[in-house]
Amino acid sequence: MKSVKLYGYATSPFVVKTACYLYYKGIDFTHVPVNPIDPDPVIGFTGQTQVPILEIDGAWRLESSQHAWWLDEVFPEKPLCPPEHDEKIRRLDHWVDYSFILGLYFRMVHDFDVDDLPEDYCRFARRAGVLVSSQTPLSDEDLDNWHLYSIKPHERLAFVKHMGRHLDLSESTADMQARVFGELVAHLGGGPYVGELDVPTMLDFSLFPNLVNYYLAGMQDDLSAAQHPAVKAWLKRVAAHLPVNPTLYNDEMLVHSLEEGLA
Repeated sequence: MKSVKLYGYATSPFVVKTACYLYYKGIDFTHVPVNPIDPDPVIGFTGQTQVPILEIDGAWRLESSQHAWWLDEVFPEKPLCPPEHDEKIRRLDHWVDYSFILGLYFRMVHDFDVDDLPEDYCRFARRAGVLVSSQTPLSDEDLDNWHLYSIKPHERLAFVKHMGRHLDLSESTADMQARVFGELVAHLGGGPYVGELDVPTMLDFSLFPNLVNYYLAGMQDDLSAAQHPAVKAWLKRVAAHLPVNPTLYNDEMLVHSLEEGLA
């Protein structure tokens, strides 16, 4: 049996992609938590601070999307990237990372005034800090200031600043998020899976956790994506291929369930 390890923090939208690839394929793996403030003690062997890192029998690779193709090479059963759909998957994978994830999860922090942060965001960020601390304990100071670190990334979370370089700030956050969600619906089309493909692929398992995990872990009060009938039906189809808890959090850290959110 091969030794498989996934390094990263469970709040990362890219780490959860790789986790769902592994869950879908039914691969036993060890999640190695990484402290986003001080990752070097755990992942210093890479010479990088980037997560996720996937390690298989001592060999390791960066980049969540590349993990899908690598997993198909090593574990060909239940392919994430069927060769007959390779061109479409590669094209839409770029949209997932650079429009969906960046647009929905990194764009808004560039709008905030550090002296007047929305209460909803502060509550979201505080819960995120608690979740990070449950796996890699944070100091009281870091936990108290977690809601500030993504707004002032030069002080702590440099990756937020790095991701911001890829954003088009000429479009308002509200317009970007509405456009990106509309594009998601369009990419579902007639379904049953993203790209109107008849089998689930890495695209589905990249998008799915980034629509449900914040809700499951209590950072959001409702599963808003499920308000759209086509998206809700797709979420149910993808959920059927994953464990009841598709996150990297222990069960006791979950606040909601998929059954509740997709009822």
